[in-house]
Amino acid sequence: MIKKIASIITLITFIGFTFSCATDTIKKINLERGESWKGGNISFITVFTKSGDLYEFSKRQPAKMVGGKIVGEAIDDTGKIKTVSIPLSEVEVVWIKKRDVGKTLIKSFSIVGGVAVLLVIMIIASDPSCPFIYSFDGENYTLDAEPYAGAVCRGLKRTEWCGLEHLKEVNGEYRILMTNELDETDYTDELKLVVVDHPGDVRVVPDTWGGIHTISNPIAPMRAYDREGSDLSFYVSKNDHRVWVSKEWEKNPERVENLKDELIFEFPKPKETSRAKIIFNGGSTLLGSKALKYYLELYGKEVSQWYEEVKNLGPAFFKMANTALREELFSLQIRVETEKGWESRGMLTGGPFLISKEKVYTLDLTGVPGDTLRIKLTPPTAFWKIDYLAVDYSDDLPVHITEINAKKGTSNGHEGEDAAAILAENDDNHLVMANTGDSTELVFQVPPQSPGMERTVILKTAGYYHMRLKADEEPNRDILDRIHSEPGFVLQHALKEYGQWEKGVLEKIKHQ
Repeated sequence: MIKKIASIITLITFIGFTFSCATDTIKKINLERGESWKGGNISFITVFTKSGDLYEFSKRQPAKMVGGKIVGEAIDDTGKIKTVSIPLSEVEVVWIKKRDVGKTLIKSFSIVGGVAVLLVIMIIASDPSCPFIYSFDGENYTLDAEPYAGAVCRGLKRTEWCGLEHLKEVNGEYRILMTNELDETDYTDELKLVVVDHPGDVRVVPDTWGGIHTISNPIAPMRAYDREGSDLSFYVSKNDHRVWVSKEWEKNPERVENLKDELIFEFPKPKETSRAKIIFNGGSTLLGSKALKYYLELYGKEVSQWYEEVKNLGPAFFKMANTALREELFSLQIRVETEKGWESRGMLTGGPFLISKEKVYTLDLTGVPGDTLRIKLTPPTAFWKIDYLAVDYSDDLPVHITEINAKKGTSNGHEGEDAAAILAENDDNHLVMANTGDSTELVFQVPPQSPGMERTVILKTAGYYHMRLKADEEPNRDILDRIHSEPGFVLQHALKEYGQWEKGVLEKIKHQ
């Protein structure tokens, strides 16, 4: 049953246009600033609600907007069809497809005309993000990655590895499109493709440091439950966009015990095993995304000094890092039940709000008794979404890895600039996309494939970004001091602020 939940509407939209063939790209828009939009001939393919329900509609008979509700024939997990009517106030994310072959993607790869311009106007300009990476499969450009989320200044620049699920070889080439679609400046230092040839009966997944691991026998949890005993298996046992999210609408931020969830995952364990690979796909919610921008704006006029301190590993860096680690805002402790009780054995790193990707984490099982592995996560309320958690006890198999640079790179607004050369090495020579709508197309020559092997392509990219901030006021030192010094305060404060913001969004929705 669908639950009534206050939520923002984020639309991840597939918009068709023509470039050699009809293609689809993904955009996101929302109603935070009160922009209205009309359903028109837009078709709803998938709807995901804040309560974790996922509704998929037939592509031949997609859902439509009717009187402020998304109405259509949804296909459930058993293949049965049922009529659903989902109020906008319950919607978290929708996937929409609209094909308009009259629109074109011009040589510079900026989107022009009609619907595309409308969507650019309604792009979220206030939420932190990172470059969007689109993969081309011969027919469609599809949003496939959001690398280095949270790297909001040069001092936080990092390298990220992300699997590209939609990238296909077309005429001996791989093509990707990198875009800046929010109100920010993107600085990309390096961008390569890591081409991995591997046995056909395994998957390959990167870790956070770029190590490549084979997954031969992923095992879903035997049991997965929260502090109240609610079963989470439906949400976390498959990598399928049905995600666990905290029930923040049931939480009172005034109560300390409501500031964090407690999730337990139980797996079968071979008795003599001393290590395991965790496969994790999870990331930030919209609250987690917005909280980062809010935190920076608390520094007001002094945010530039904050950037400089972080770059030089000054006090600002350690205050931020200690708070984030203490509260588990963007990384989660992996606690394992051992003979001595629960022990921290590592950290899971979260992905961005829109496109989180699988990562592998190697887990030391020394001191874990018996034939059951129990893992505990304590995500802060409303900061995390978790799609998938599994373990694999197999050894990594040999694979063949080739890193390739782009042979050609074209950026709009940067005529005469060789984007491919700029992105070839991590050398502090950045490709700068300073304006909303900037984009770069990269073309890669496909290397020969190892005989008898399957292939997976992983994006490797390094960089950071600067958000446009409201930085014209004095720093709010009282709030900043409490965030850094009082355990739990940042969670409590964020939940209250988010609740007020969400109410305002819903009021706007009522008047659409």
